[in-house]
Amino acid sequence: MCHLYSGVSTVAVHNQVPGRTGRSTPSLCMWIQTQAASGRHACASAPRTPVDFTVKYSLTHFQAHGAIQNLAVSRDAQQREVFVACRNAIQAVSSAMEKIWEVKTGPVGSPDCETCRACDIETDPGDPHGICYFIDSSSPQPEPQCLYKKEQNSPSFCPDCLASPLGTKVTIVEQAYTMLFFVAASVNDKVVQRYPRRSVSVMRPLSTEDGFHMVMSGLTVLPSLRNSYKIDYIYSFSSKDHVYFLSLQREDPLNSNSAFQTRLGRLPTLIPEVWMYREVVLECRYDPKRRRRRREAYREVVYNGLQAAHLGRAGKDLMDELRVDEREDILFGVFAVVDERGDPEKNSALCAFPLTKVNHAIDMGVEACCQSGTEQLSRGLSHFQPPESCNVTCSDKATLVAQPYYRLDLFNRKMRNVLFTAVLVTINGNHTLGHFGTSDGRILQVAIFQRMSMFKVPSAGPGCAHFMTCSTCLKAPRFMNCGWCSGVCSRKLKCASRWNTKSCAPVIMEFFPKVEPVGCETELTLCGWEFQGNFVPKRLIFLKFFRIKVFNLIFSMNVLKCALLVDHNMGFNGFELLCCLLLCFLYDFLPSITELRPDHGPVYGGTSVTLTGRYLDSGLQRDVFLGDEKFFSSRSNCQFIFFRLSSCCTVTCVLSAETFTSGFTVYIFYFK
Repeated sequence: MCHLYSGVSTVAVHNQVPGRTGRSTPSLCMWIQTQAASGRHACASAPRTPVDFTVKYSLTHFQAHGAIQNLAVSRDAQQREVFVACRNAIQAVSSAMEKIWEVKTGPVGSPDCETCRACDIETDPGDPHGICYFIDSSSPQPEPQCLYKKEQNSPSFCPDCLASPLGTKVTIVEQAYTMLFFVAASVNDKVVQRYPRRSVSVMRPLSTEDGFHMVMSGLTVLPSLRNSYKIDYIYSFSSKDHVYFLSLQREDPLNSNSAFQTRLGRLPTLIPEVWMYREVVLECRYDPKRRRRRREAYREVVYNGLQAAHLGRAGKDLMDELRVDEREDILFGVFAVVDERGDPEKNSALCAFPLTKVNHAIDMGVEACCQSGTEQLSRGLSHFQPPESCNVTCSDKATLVAQPYYRLDLFNRKMRNVLFTAVLVTINGNHTLGHFGTSDGRILQVAIFQRMSMFKVPSAGPGCAHFMTCSTCLKAPRFMNCGWCSGVCSRKLKCASRWNTKSCAPVIMEFFPKVEPVGCETELTLCGWEFQGNFVPKRLIFLKFFRIKVFNLIFSMNVLKCALLVDHNMGFNGFELLCCLLLCFLYDFLPSITELRPDHGPVYGGTSVTLTGRYLDSGLQRDVFLGDEKFFSSRSNCQFIFFRLSSCCTVTCVLSAETFTSGFTVYIFYFK
């Protein structure tokens, strides 16, 4: 408590009491209290958007003729070309997004169709053969070569027919001095009956380069299910000794309303036989118990439908979290919840499946199937083979592992209201970078905009302008090379002034109180942004004028509080507080009471007493005492009215019955 006699004003006030002539002198004291900010002195919670996802970047791009159906990147490190497959054309594009050459693949029957003339057969748009073509990409204007031998193919048997109009995925694996084509195709009755194609097959090109030899007889959906049970193959890849196929299909082939599942099929590259085929169900889950999300109700979410996948490796940051080796191949997949109609919800999840662990789960599942017991497991794959239970020779037949293998969503269910349709994972330093394309045409790093244009985006990202605040700018990953420049997040080459990557200067929007009593400790509150963080200096306020002590600093991101003690013996009435960027004025004046009206009233109370003075609004909270009775400023019986421009204010209080029976002296006290 500060009791300053230099700040005492005395005013005589009389309450007239009938029949009484004796007078006493009780005192009236006003205590001006400086406490924590509350009510109207609280900092406004102004919302700030740290990231603006509507920022548009100008990117180098290649405009295709139509919808892009597939992309492939050349393995030649000297000449990194991208091959773009769209309707009726295959195009080679340079790293500068310029077209190198183009091969016309349609329309069928058109004189411009180059692949139509490559094979000596009659082409029928309604009855495609599914023929493959060889194109020498090193030629400046390559000509397609037909991989189809007319004399060894017929409408009932066609080993050279591989591609299905319903969808086909092919993975090519080098083996000794030849190559093997691992093919997965979606089929129905029409595709299988005439120039038949198989669901899963392995083919080897002939040495004459005009056809294929069938290495594996293949797996094909049973005749009774071909028109009702569809398998959508989404992704195919090879890793070490196996080739894998990812598909989306229903759980029960006999139930058209059964739930959809994501399945991973596996074939060995050295022994690609039907009996070696294995499948396992993959699930991407969100588990709030594992993620410790206690604020929301417990609800496990199973993202059952794979939308896109990519085989890659993890940087050190993710590698340590997944507890895998740096040479571990990891299958990254983006999933969505797919309903019974096959429609995906607009909520996405990302899961990482280390292949070593996936293969271990497959091997353990097959071993469990082979074990004898009272209850035998089903061999599964009843769409490829007749249903049967496992037995001791189960390893000699194609098998579906009974137990699904799942991983947790790396996004922790934060990717809501967005549907990812493409994914690419790369490594930059220790960072694992995910590049995603969305159903509404947005791109993150590398994607296809509306499936019509191909963009080239630097691995460091398209830019930094979408970071709207200094703190989010400086906390961006280092590989993005972002810094703060004159109120904008940018790269150094685009900064014409000082480019800052070390600290954020605070921005002060408001402060209170504006007036404080001399000689007393006062709590000052500053409202703004960037008051704390890893990049903000600890000593934020610099006071270089007069004798001012600053202590008890309390930081938050948007609020700063500190205690001030001003030496009033310097012979001045006010001081300036230099707050880094913004000059704030905190006036230091002596409060005084100049008038009190009325000076008398009836003993039964109800008198409205008004105190008038200068700087009575000092501090943050004020309590009024009239004798022994306390009047809080927040109560209805005591009201403050401030006049800021005239530095004058009034306090009006309503007295109760017999509060005072004689005159009294007014004192002013100041409290912390």
